[in-house]
Amino acid sequence: MRALAAWCRRIREIPSPLGAFLVIGGMFALLKLTRPVIPHSVILLYMGFVTVGVLIHITLDDERIRRFNDFFVPQLGEPLARTRLRWGLLAVIPIVAAAWAYDATRPGYAPPVEIFQRHPTVGAEVLDRIEVPVWAADPAKWDDAILSDGKRLYDGNCAVCHGEKLDGQGPAAEGFRYPIRPADFTDAGTIAQLTLPYVYWRLTTGGIQNQFNSAMPRWVASTESSGASSAHMYDLSAEEAWRVIVYLYNATGFEPRTN
Repeated sequence: MRALAAWCRRIREIPSPLGAFLVIGGMFALLKLTRPVIPHSVILLYMGFVTVGVLIHITLDDERIRRFNDFFVPQLGEPLARTRLRWGLLAVIPIVAAAWAYDATRPGYAPPVEIFQRHPTVGAEVLDRIEVPVWAADPAKWDDAILSDGKRLYDGNCAVCHGEKLDGQGPAAEGFRYPIRPADFTDAGTIAQLTLPYVYWRLTTGGIQNQFNSAMPRWVASTESSGASSAHMYDLSAEEAWRVIVYLYNATGFEPRTN
């Protein structure tokens, strides 16, 4: 009980403006960090209630109003800590207010409405023509030479968009936000649920020249293409494409599927 009473006394000794700032700021941080995310409009509504409640508490009687105002008026012989606290609070409040205003008004990314599929369907007649090498379908046959070569090819051609960690966060990723960001291969919603023929088809077909409508180039050697021009100069052979795919599965820990 004594400890509780001492704790309550320390709480009452907190200057009124600082207490109001801590309550409002703490509640805002709590709402912003809540998962699932609370809509911005709801946060504003809650913060309105909190702010009004704090104002009512401060103005409930004349003594509280006096203590609130006295904090901002320098007193003769007051402790240095109180002076620093006053100026610190006066500096922090506008900074926090500016940060909140920026967060509330900064433009968010809202892509144009367009119907597209992350994994477009493709006819069986297309996938049936894709021959999966025996070694590519069997993780036991992925030796160090295959994996290191796949990593070398990925780092040289793919990492700029898909990232060194295969998470879709490459240096150029921010430039491709519509209609879809570079794939995050560590996500269970990408290669983990796709078959090897489909992954090869996506890699070698790309997105610029077809229904994907993305920045993904056609990563296929010109000798294997159907006559369509390539958008880049670093075409992969079929062997190299499969080595990149094998590296993706090995690095992410997902099991390849053949059907």
